[in-house]
Amino acid sequence: MREILPGSVVSYIQYGYQKVPKKVKSRCPNCSKVSEFILKANFYQVNKTGLFAESNCSECKKPAIFVIMLNDDSGSRGEEAGLYIYDPLATNGPLDQIQGNKRIPQDLVRSFRSALNVSQSKDNSATAVMSKRVLESVLKNFNGDKTVGQSLAEQFDQLPDNVDLSKPIQALSHLVSPNTPFNEMLELERDIDDETAGLLIELLEGLIEYLYVLPEKIESLQERIEKKY
Repeated sequence: MREILPGSVVSYIQYGYQKVPKKVKSRCPNCSKVSEFILKANFYQVNKTGLFAESNCSECKKPAIFVIMLNDDSGSRGEEAGLYIYDPLATNGPLDQIQGNKRIPQDLVRSFRSALNVSQSKDNSATAVMSKRVLESVLKNFNGDKTVGQSLAEQFDQLPDNVDLSKPIQALSHLVSPNTPFNEMLELERDIDDETAGLLIELLEGLIEYLYVLPEKIESLQERIEKKY
């Protein structure tokens, strides 16, 4: 299941004390395009926690299944219900972040998928082997073939010379430049719709993760591995 954020909900209908999503924009689990869905809730399958809904993708016309999570708290009148779409790829967890991304080499996706599979099967030796293969695939993607045959340490030493880690931040500098539509939106000089509001929240989450969460996570994992051995 993949959560659909409130910014992607186009319209609501009232169900009891709660606002239930009626029309949403989301990535289709069938064609992977961002499309519109008009939800047809099955009120005969409702319980205290939620109800099921169906809708056809506006692009590929194939059906998708939704779950609307209701809030049973009587003090939460008027609150919007949570919404999830059934997406088989989303159940893969970390794999969902790279699968379907055209910028990521397929050999890396296959290696990472294999590493996840052997890890879940508790084959620790195979997990170590596949993890090394994932690291080698990542380094080869940025360093090219010139580092083939070198140790992982040597390849990592050359990585900063071949990948511009500051590029995402520089891109944001251009995005918020004066007189750009995005900057006008931030300064309330331009109207913002629901979809853009959702994209803005995703941008903030990505920026915080890039600058704060990921560096601290990598540092913490490094310390834990070094302490263990």
